[in-house]
Amino acid sequence: QLVLIPWPVMGHVQIIDFAKLILRRRHLHLLSGKSVSITVLLMKLPGYIDKVSSSFVDKLSSAGESLRFIHLPPVAPTQEWSSRTRGFFTHSLVLSQRSNVADFLQQHKASTAAVVIDMLCTSMIGVAEDLNLPAYIFFTSPASFLGAMLHFQALQDEGNTDVSELGNSETNLLIPSFSIPVPPKALPQVVVEKTMWETRFLQYARDYRKAKGIIVNTLYELEPFALNSFSNKSAYVGGVPPVFAVGPILSQPPNLNLQDESTTEMLQWLDRQPTKSVVFVCFGSQGSLEKHQIQELGKALERSGYRFLWSLRRRPERSEQASFPIEYTRDEMEKVLADGFSARTAEMGRVRGWVPQQEVLSNAAVGGFVSHCGWNSVLESLWYGVPMATWPLHAEQHMNAFQLARELGLAEEISLECRERVNARSEELITAEEIVKGIEKMMNPNGEVRKAVEGMKEKCRMAVQGSSYVSLAKFFQTLMK
Repeated sequence: QLVLIPWPVMGHVQIIDFAKLILRRRHLHLLSGKSVSITVLLMKLPGYIDKVSSSFVDKLSSAGESLRFIHLPPVAPTQEWSSRTRGFFTHSLVLSQRSNVADFLQQHKASTAAVVIDMLCTSMIGVAEDLNLPAYIFFTSPASFLGAMLHFQALQDEGNTDVSELGNSETNLLIPSFSIPVPPKALPQVVVEKTMWETRFLQYARDYRKAKGIIVNTLYELEPFALNSFSNKSAYVGGVPPVFAVGPILSQPPNLNLQDESTTEMLQWLDRQPTKSVVFVCFGSQGSLEKHQIQELGKALERSGYRFLWSLRRRPERSEQASFPIEYTRDEMEKVLADGFSARTAEMGRVRGWVPQQEVLSNAAVGGFVSHCGWNSVLESLWYGVPMATWPLHAEQHMNAFQLARELGLAEEISLECRERVNARSEELITAEEIVKGIEKMMNPNGEVRKAVEGMKEKCRMAVQGSSYVSLAKFFQTLMK
């Protein structure tokens, strides 16, 4: 059996879809002469931290999929977890579950061929090592970011460089997984924030090198330079484990009945709009904006004249900083939007909370996607041929935005850096003028980005039975040795 250990938030559920993909490729099992079963060990965030992910995990594990789900025993969070960031909270949850994972693997050691571990659960590699079980990483970000992480880790450990200071560099940076120099402003938050880098992500990168292989949710046609860089022995100090590009793996959740009447109405409204006429604005399961930036975005949508669908979620209070965004009440949403916005835009747009993003992107009416550039969102947008405008917020999204807009030509720019702030000083906001400019470029029916995205849509679909299929077969061969 394979044992999978996911990171317990919505943005990392693709590891489960990877498991389903393996089970669907049953002829690979026959070629190896062995049958494969998959067990998923689930950790669950408390509902008060992340209601959406908590509910999703519950429903996913009871949805009748041909996977075995084991819920690890709940662990009581400490006050320190809740007083820090949500990333720290989830990281602490994973650390607290090591003994439970060790107990399970010890009991099933004889039947376990390997452990596949989410890129942010790398503390579990040591658990697998103690039991002499091979461990693979499932990497939910792009190959370019994997290369950056390994590069920065080598600079810190072998070159005695304070990597967190690179964000202040006066020159662009050469990173082996990028074909062009990377500006310091595009470096990911997880690197330039010293505490986050040195207490968490530096160790993640060290652990990646210990893995028997790294499975990346990308495709060769999208990231050829980054993927080829891993074969260049001089590019990365210490070398790189085998990398398997098996994407695009899109989350295909079962019918979880997460939609309410408002969502149904919104989807019906979308069905009535002309083809490629709607601007979709969504910042993912973890993204939210401050009040003044929300109002500036509202001005831009209104001024642009385009139809729009805006997924708007409330940022947690400072006392709830470990929590994920939650839904506005109707009254709260009216207060945070500019006076009269809803009434003035009632015919041209819809503002909702959580929306089924993939269902929206697959609708023919959607002509562009203002996105935080989380990698899952990027892959979904490319799969459905929807051009993007970049608005990164956190994690590695700044680097993703740079890659898409500057290196690959697959997105227009609204911003490449995080400029949302806690106060209302206008120079620190992304202005309505900047947003409108990005939207207009994105919605241009004859734009170069639109043409490039339509071409990548076809490449994504071909990769499923082409390059990514071959890579999956290679992973399977490695697994069965």
